[in-house]
Amino acid sequence: MSETKAVIDHIVMLKVRANATKEELDRLIQGTFSLKAIPGVLTITVGPTFVEDWMPDRRAGHTHVLSVRLESKEALRVYQDHELHVKVKNECLIPLLEGPPVAVDYESVVMVGDGVRD
Repeated sequence: MSETKAVIDHIVMLKVRANATKEELDRLIQGTFSLKAIPGVLTITVGPTFVEDWMPDRRAGHTHVLSVRLESKEALRVYQDHELHVKVKNECLIPLLEGPPVAVDYESVVMVGDGVRD
């Protein structure tokens, strides 16, 4: 049996400097993963964008994407204002950017369960 539930997805597209070091990128990843400690955060993913030879390049210069799934709109507000988020953004993210990030938040419906009805 399956059910659906609504969650909030916070997506941030980044243009990381070409001269960012491995250490800086590792700090970005570890800092991003530390955000899981913020109440209401369900999952976090971060990674580089890519293009295969069979697909058009739709990245518009964005080199990395950060995705945070949260329990609710209220959890998004807590996340945005949380001191850990502010610290990671200021210390691990902003110093790596060569341009402003593009962020979008949306309500996502997720199927929970095996998708089989009894």
